[in-house]
Amino acid sequence: MIHPITIDIYSDTVCPWCYIGYKKLQLAINSVSHFKFDLVWRPFQLNPDMPIEGMERQQYLEVKFGGKQKAKDTYQSIYNVGIENNIHFQFGKIVTTPNSFASHKLLAIAHRLNKQSSVVEALFYSYFIEGNDIGNMEQLIVIAKQHNIYNDKILQYLKSDEDKDNLLAEEIQARELGIKGVPCFIINRKFILFGAQDKKIFLDIFHKINK
Repeated sequence: MIHPITIDIYSDTVCPWCYIGYKKLQLAINSVSHFKFDLVWRPFQLNPDMPIEGMERQQYLEVKFGGKQKAKDTYQSIYNVGIENNIHFQFGKIVTTPNSFASHKLLAIAHRLNKQSSVVEALFYSYFIEGNDIGNMEQLIVIAKQHNIYNDKILQYLKSDEDKDNLLAEEIQARELGIKGVPCFIINRKFILFGAQDKKIFLDIFHKINK
């Protein structure tokens, strides 16, 4: 018997822990065969007040972490955890910390076309490995074309305010649910996991559902 499991994932496309958390979730999903998974990626901006053009990364890090050394130490730790999970973060390539809202709009389109997880992984890779500015419309178009979801209507949509209120309402709802950081995984609307949890934690919940 195949057991359906829905996982709502609140994340931000510029969050390295979200990338790590997804890799760990993938390990858990790939190790079981008697479940059918439906992943839904939901928006959560870590920097909702970020200027639309983004911010020079070093400036952003020093403001966020209270100094260059603290930022360096924090991201060294993230880099080390990334290596353990087969992610080779290339933080040195990142010039701009983007406004991530447009990338969440691209994910909203991808969800309608059942390509959301592959697109979010491409966004993570583009930003954290290639150092691209995923707040830049041209870069989002490149990713849309890679996944065969690009057309003139999508370009118009990304540039418009369509769905803006809906996506912002999802973020407000998340905060009202008590979500203060990401990633956050809500499994079958019952089990809530905060942070980049290990494979075993996910598996324990899957097996609880199976009982």
